[in-house]
Amino acid sequence: MKIGVNFLLWTTHVTEKHFHLFPLLKNAGFDGVEIPLTKGTPAHYQKVKQALDNEGLACTTTTNCSPDTHLISSTSKIRQAGVDHLKWAIECNQALGSHILGGPIHSCPGIFTGQPATKQEQDWCIENLGKAATYAEQTKVTLCLEFLNRFECYLTNTLQHTKQIVDQVNSPFVGIHYDTHHAHLEESNLTTAIQTAGSTIKHVHFSESHRGMLGHGLVDWQTNVQALKSIGYEGWVTIEAFTNKVPGLASALHMTRSLINDELECATSGAEFIRTLLSSSLSELK
Repeated sequence: MKIGVNFLLWTTHVTEKHFHLFPLLKNAGFDGVEIPLTKGTPAHYQKVKQALDNEGLACTTTTNCSPDTHLISSTSKIRQAGVDHLKWAIECNQALGSHILGGPIHSCPGIFTGQPATKQEQDWCIENLGKAATYAEQTKVTLCLEFLNRFECYLTNTLQHTKQIVDQVNSPFVGIHYDTHHAHLEESNLTTAIQTAGSTIKHVHFSESHRGMLGHGLVDWQTNVQALKSIGYEGWVTIEAFTNKVPGLASALHMTRSLINDELECATSGAEFIRTLLSSSLSELK
């Protein structure tokens, strides 16, 4: 498995002022970083790629739907804007040399109807992801759907339901983005859920129950790693942690208390935690 860290730990938009972190993360043993796609142009991300290349770092990306790019909106213009947003994100992935685009790209976090998703909403999701997947195939970018917990999303909250969506889109360039934080809140049996999803899982976030430093919360790390190993997962394991210092993001995620004193320490200790975890789990599986 390759180890990465999502730059939402520092910012919602990576620019030149963040490039100094790349060699520090490389020295800490990271294989790459995850770039959040919130704005910018492919030309901007080509510069980010060059800075990453200079340090020998690969990358993945994440993005999300917004109220104006909601793939399951009842307004057709908003649904089309959602497809256009994913096409833009795919172009940014191409500029970055990334082949993984994760995140809640199926619907907008924080929008609720007070009811379960309707068949029409699920059909819109499948239809529009199919359109984006056709575009993604041209650049070999895999769209990875991140299911969220019930407090953030009503379309899909579990691996099983997300797999149903992926199966219906029926594209080799659409898979599941598995996040331990959301699974901790929603799954009844982690091993069964992961093994049922199997090879549909194309990207993984390691995120604590409280979104702070790995190993300082309630997530069952051994079970997660053993289950991922049992399905032969060999992709990215990316740290996702948040502080209350990033404007906009802190309020969106309700990060009102400080869980992390030093962002770089959070990343580097997280990488060491993952390496130790992977090593111990490998020996237990033999």
